[in-house]
Amino acid sequence: MVPKVVVELVEELKEMMPIGEICRHLGVARSSYYRWKVDKNKLTHKNLRGQQIGDLCKLHKYRYGYRKIAELLIGIGEKTVQRVMQKYGWQCRIKVKKRKRTGQPAQLAL
Repeated sequence: MVPKVVVELVEELKEMMPIGEICRHLGVARSSYYRWKVDKNKLTHKNLRGQQIGDLCKLHKYRYGYRKIAELLIGIGEKTVQRVMQKYGWQCRIKVKKRKRTGQPAQLAL
């Protein structure tokens, strides 16, 4: 079960029935519910890391890919940065490739 969803569900249903009974129906210990309720607003290490990556992407206007962002952040691996960037859609902007023109050359008017 996702802690955030359980806390929201219990908050909605606690007027109708006791918290212990709701937790028993959800298959969650009452102590776990109270722990999740306290931790609901705290930033986890994962969320903090995601914020750092997002801030760097915004700072560089989404021009850097995951390799460059990983270089800028010491102690965070490339795959971790890649996973976070893919999750939130922070892909770098790609330059339009120039293509050579094929076909007949233009005629010069004399």
